[in-house]
Amino acid sequence: MLKFIIKRLFWGIPVLWAVATITFIIMHIVPGGPFDEEKQLPPEIKANIEQKYYLDRPLPEQYIMYLRNLLKGDLGPFI
Repeated sequence: MLKFIIKRLFWGIPVLWAVATITFIIMHIVPGGPFDEEKQLPPEIKANIEQKYYLDRPLPEQYIMYLRNLLKGDLGPFI
């Protein structure tokens, strides 16, 4: 029984990583952005918001930040 539980936990880690990676990819493939539904923002305010949420950084760096935050339990802002 203990062997079964350890095996399930061992396979759970790659499955969670795959789900997180697929979610990250899908969120970057879909058209639009997180602030497109709001009223038209001035460019400097939009730049500040993108900087706050690391959207101004390259995709690999965003992915690492995303995984790091997931490991800490930070799922992002709840709106």
